[in-house]
Amino acid sequence: MRRQTYYPSRIADQIPWLENFRTKLPGYETPLGLPDAQVDACVASCRFSIYVLSQWLSAVRTFGPAATEAVDLLLSGEGPDAVVLPTFAAPTLPTGVASVPPGALTRLFDLVAMIKDAPAYTDTIGEDLGIIAPEDASDHPVPVFKLEAVQGAGCQSVKISFTKYSHMGVWIECRRAGGAWEFLAIDTESPYLDERALLAAGQPEIREYRLRYWDKGTPNGDWTDTAKITGAP
Repeated sequence: MRRQTYYPSRIADQIPWLENFRTKLPGYETPLGLPDAQVDACVASCRFSIYVLSQWLSAVRTFGPAATEAVDLLLSGEGPDAVVLPTFAAPTLPTGVASVPPGALTRLFDLVAMIKDAPAYTDTIGEDLGIIAPEDASDHPVPVFKLEAVQGAGCQSVKISFTKYSHMGVWIECRRAGGAWEFLAIDTESPYLDERALLAAGQPEIREYRLRYWDKGTPNGDWTDTAKITGAP
C-alpha cells in the first residue's frame, strides 16, 4: 500500500486526522453520492484505528518496561521466589468501537479516491476532510512569515504569523533598535506573539525579525529575509 501524502506520517498527527475524517465523512455521503456501506466501513475503521493508535498503543508502551524488568529479574536477578511474569491487559474498547478487518488505511484511501472523483467534489471539501496534501517543503527553502503590530498590556506587541510547511517548527531571532541578533523563541504553532516591553519605556523602537526551520531540536536551513516593524508605546 502506497502512503498518501495527505495522511500524516507521525502517529500523534494521525489520530486527529482520523477523528476529523470519521466525524465529517457522513455529512458528505449524500452530496457526493458515496456508498453507504463503504462510508460505514471507513467510519468503523477510523474508530478502531484511533483506539489502537492512542489507548492500546499507549498501554503497550507502558507495559514494555515492566516486561523488560521481568526478563532482567529472570536472567540476572536474585531472590528465593519464582518469577511472576506481568500480564498485559488491553484497554476496554470504547462504546461503539469494534475491531475491523485488516486494511483499514486501504479502505480509507480507496474511499478518498472515490470522493475526489465525485462530480460534486471541491477543494473546500478536500480541505475540510484533510485529504489535500500539504505543500512540499522542498518548494520552500525558508519559512514564510509576516509581522503585525497588536496592542499589548503596556505597549504594542508583535504578532508573527508563519508557515512552516512540513517542518516541526521555526527558530525565531530578533534585533531591536539596531542591536545584535538574539534568540527569541522556538514555535511549532503559528502565530507567535512577541510581548516584550520596549527597551526604553515610552519610546518607539524598530524590531527586525528573521526565521529558519527547526526540526528535532535543531535549527536548520537558510535564514529568511529580514522583516522589520516599529513598535509603539
